[in-house]
Order: sequence, then C-alpha cells, then structure tokens
Amino acid sequence: MLSATISCNKADTSSSAPVVVDSFTVSVTGGYGTGKYKVGDTVHIWSNAVTSTQLFDTWAGDFSLLNNNDWHAWFIMPARSVAFTAAVKPCVSFALNYEQIRGRDRLKPVYSYFPAGHKGFVFLLHGTGGSALQLSSSFEAQQIIKELVNDGFGVIITEAEEATTGIDANGDGKLRWALTPADTLTNVDYVNIRNITDTFYNRGTTNRSKFRYSLGMSNGGAYSSALSYIYHYKAGISYCAPGGSVVAAISTVPFEFCMQRNDNNPDVGPQGNADALSNSQTLMSRGICSKYLINDRSPVYPQRFARRTDISLSTSAAIFNELKSKGYLDAKNYFIGYTSTLVAAFQTNPLQFPVLAGLTVSQLLFVEEQLSCCITDHQFYSDFAKLSLKFLNTQCL
Repeated sequence: MLSATISCNKADTSSSAPVVVDSFTVSVTGGYGTGKYKVGDTVHIWSNAVTSTQLFDTWAGDFSLLNNNDWHAWFIMPARSVAFTAAVKPCVSFALNYEQIRGRDRLKPVYSYFPAGHKGFVFLLHGTGGSALQLSSSFEAQQIIKELVNDGFGVIITEAEEATTGIDANGDGKLRWALTPADTLTNVDYVNIRNITDTFYNRGTTNRSKFRYSLGMSNGGAYSSALSYIYHYKAGISYCAPGGSVVAAISTVPFEFCMQRNDNNPDVGPQGNADALSNSQTLMSRGICSKYLINDRSPVYPQRFARRTDISLSTSAAIFNELKSKGYLDAKNYFIGYTSTLVAAFQTNPLQFPVLAGLTVSQLLFVEEQLSCCITDHQFYSDFAKLSLKFLNTQCL
C-alpha cells in the first residue's frame, strides 16, 4: 500500500530581507532639536538663548548640512546620525543713546550708538504704524542691532515724519515713510535723514569717509530701497517688502531682500515675495549685486519663549504646553494658521488660557512676535541676522 506523507515546514528565514532603517538621530549640544528623524525630513535646530553679554557664534559638527550658520538653522535629514554643537562668544555691552535731533520741520526722536572705530553706520527703519521707540524695543530688532554693533557698525534709528506728527499727510490711510516724491528737496523724510546724518558729521561722531547702509522692515524695507538709492549708500536690506520695480531698474546700490514664506500682509503676501525675487533678479541682470532670501516656517519648541530673559524655561514650557493642549500646534509642533486666531480667542476668554493670562502685556506681545516668526508671517526676524551682516560687509563677494 502506498502512502503519501505531506509535511508543512516553517519557512526558511535565514535569507529574509534586512530591516530598513529610515530614521536616524540628531544630537544638539548647547541648543535644541535633539531627536530621531526620518531621512528626508526638514530638521530645525536652535541654540540656547544668549545672555546680554553673549552672541551666538557658530555651529560645530555637521555644519556643512545647514542652510545657515545662525542661532536657528535647518537641514534635510541624511541617512546617518548627525551632531551639532552651538558655540557662543562674549559681546560688547552697550546702550542706545536717545535724543531729539532737528529735522526739516521739527525735532525727531533718534536712538543711536557708534562703537569706537566703527566701519560705517546703518539706518534702521520701522514699518507702517511703527516708531523709533517701537523698533528700538523690538526683541528681534535688538538681536540684529546687537550683531551690527559687535561687528563694528554704528546704528541710527529714527522715524517717519507721519509717525512723529501722527498725521497721515499723503492721505493713504496709514502712518509711514513717504517713498515719493523721490527727491531730497521736497520729501521731508529724505530731508530728515540727511539732517540727522549731517548732525552726527558736524559733531565728529562719525565722518563722511564712513560707509552708509540702510535696513528696514515692511514699509521701512521699501523705504530702505529708495533711501539707499537716493543717497548712494554702500548697501541696503529690506525685510518683508519687495521694494519698487522702478528703483530696481535704475539703482546701482547692492540690495538684499529677506522675505517670509507665509507673509499674510495684504501689501506683501505671495505676490510681494514674487515681486521681491523679480526685483532682485532685475538688479542682478544689470550687474548690481543682490540677494534674495526667504525664511521658511519652523516648529515651536518648548524653550522658544525663554529667549527673553524675563520668561523662565519653565514658564516657556508652560506656554508651549498650553498652546499644544488648546490645539494650536500640530503633531510636529508647527503653529496652525496665524496668530490672529489665538489673539482673538484669548481676548474673548482669557481665563481659558491661564498661563498666557499670567504674563505681562509686554510678554504677551513677545509671545505673539515669536509665534509670528515661527509661522513666517509679516514679522521682523533675526534668523538671517548673520546673513544680513555678511551682505552689509561683503555684498556678493
């Protein structure tokens, strides 16, 4: 009799496919961003907050991966583990000097500082609705001012004539710098800049051999473009403003545009970012040095709000956790939408936000400022401070 035996053996696993590793470790010393990330992820890293006597210096380690060598940088995760170390350096301690200097028609508020042996000086220009006081006290602006002074630049901050008078002289519904008429005789804002500059010359604080520069935010950025052209500055920078196509077509002054990817200002937005790129390309096509930079959004991290010394690490973490628990941060901690939704909800019912409700008004404004920086909304930001410093120093070299 024949019999058939059927046996069911377990599959041979000795030649099974190797396990695919798709995540690697990022290690950050002296900062934040440590964790495991998938290959191809966009990874952000940040240095620890610096004190009033420190500046961020550089990233060590796998720094060649980074898009930028500043306190906040990002990179695309490679198929290996990487490590970074944030280095800081001591800085000069200084205070801006406040005074009033005679403009064409009236005294103008002026904040200034000129380090010994300064290489030149930079006019910093506020945006629509701003003022000299507002700009000089902005945390993000202060970080750029700190970088400028410690690199040997003098700084001057004044304000638009409309900001000083509170009168909308040209009837455009806003208080800001007047870009037109583009002359130094009838446009009071250009005359005021000349008078303030001449005052420092006449005092011997600086001299005409020193290079002049301008750096502005929003309307101040557009004004920086026109101002640098009219007075033949060494270089100019605009944050969150495309400048004008007319100036781009005729200016011989090197100019950098620092834009925000998600700028929601009605005068900027996606079209303004495209116009800034076009203006930069126009300058370059004419043989004039120009740079176009655009800042991409970044996640909120628990220590973000401790960048300001009156907010502790524990309070910063509590703010982060409150935003997370209320649904304002997504799974990767990117802020959802724009800060206007949070501001409206907080104003409607502050008791629903006990951590935020415990902050001072100044601290609340700072939190909003930092969130806008993370979103890359219409906000002055210091993420490109060193790139801006490099442009003022070397332009396109």
